[in-house]
Amino acid sequence: MAAMDEKYDSALLGILQSEGKVAPFLDTILGFLYRRTDYFRIMKTETDKLGFPPGVALKLLVNTFKKYESLSAKDQQRIEELKKAREKQAEKTKEKTELEQLEASNAQSRSPSQTHKESESRGEVDKQGQDVANDPPAKSTSSAADSKPDSPSSRVDMEVDTQEAAKPAAATGKTEDQQSQEPGEDEDKEDPEQARLRRELQANPLTYNGAECDAYFWSQTISEVDVRVKVPKVIAKGKQVKVDIRKKNISVSCQQGVGWSELVSGELEWEVKAEDSMWTLSPGEFVHINLEKKQERWWERVFLGEAGINTRKIDCSRPMTDLDDEAQAKIEEMMYNQRQKQLGLPQSHEAKTHEMLRKAWDAEGSPFKGQPFDPSKFSVDNNGMAHFNSGDS
Repeated sequence: MAAMDEKYDSALLGILQSEGKVAPFLDTILGFLYRRTDYFRIMKTETDKLGFPPGVALKLLVNTFKKYESLSAKDQQRIEELKKAREKQAEKTKEKTELEQLEASNAQSRSPSQTHKESESRGEVDKQGQDVANDPPAKSTSSAADSKPDSPSSRVDMEVDTQEAAKPAAATGKTEDQQSQEPGEDEDKEDPEQARLRRELQANPLTYNGAECDAYFWSQTISEVDVRVKVPKVIAKGKQVKVDIRKKNISVSCQQGVGWSELVSGELEWEVKAEDSMWTLSPGEFVHINLEKKQERWWERVFLGEAGINTRKIDCSRPMTDLDDEAQAKIEEMMYNQRQKQLGLPQSHEAKTHEMLRKAWDAEGSPFKGQPFDPSKFSVDNNGMAHFNSGDS
């Protein structure tokens, strides 16, 4: 089905690139129907062999529009549901991680007051040791009895080891928690102004998961990069621009007087599929270049040598339309089952089993022949197997 839908894409893309915008493109398509077909001809009598009855041609157009409008709405709904599910999962993961970090911090950290008390305890133990050394030999038995694993002398040894281990931290002036931080933690921190700018870029479709540069905007998904190169207001037709797309570089030039002026040119950060990439012109605004990534990965920049974005801060969710048909069908089934479960209705595997049992319920030889179909007499497991409840036969 997908191949049938896309087989005319090359021809239609050529028309769209030539016209520059959707409105003149649609005008060209309808103009073709007007000039070369009987689409706009109205049948005046039932014997007319050409044209359509009044209102039918418009109805055909409206029905086709509604068909794709509905598909687009469903795609958007799926994307929103998946996004909410991912956000919910990410929030749970974040809470769990923060809780684990807090528990680890509490287990490892030691307050200054505790260290001070242990130092005082050590001094008292040293004094007691001196007193014991001055006592007569007759008290040696009780001194030996005090030398247990948790005796003062044991605690002295432990305290010395602890203080020796703490010297490197004291020398650097950092706590254990600060020393245990990973090198990349500080990189993820951003000031409020940077966070505000990042949110603005994410909210703009032209810079979604990308950035705005002097000569162009860029955005990306996991499989594509969209580069919109700014053009002068006088650039209104596709023949006024030159776009060269190769696997590792692109260049865009526009007509200026009798010559050509280069707008952007450079080596791409990663390779693209040049044969699957394309471009269109928005007159007086920009040249829109759609690049198909050779590998599914997040780009930090379009051209080598330019400032990069922080890919840890972008939206890494994938639209449903990026997945293959099998994956989309599986996700739709999972979402359907979740809704059915919340409503207390049969899930997909249960519905299939119910339908098979409904057909066999009143068949010859069935113990339920003559009885109305009753799903309460059996249960269905996750594998779709039916198990009749005890007492039913």
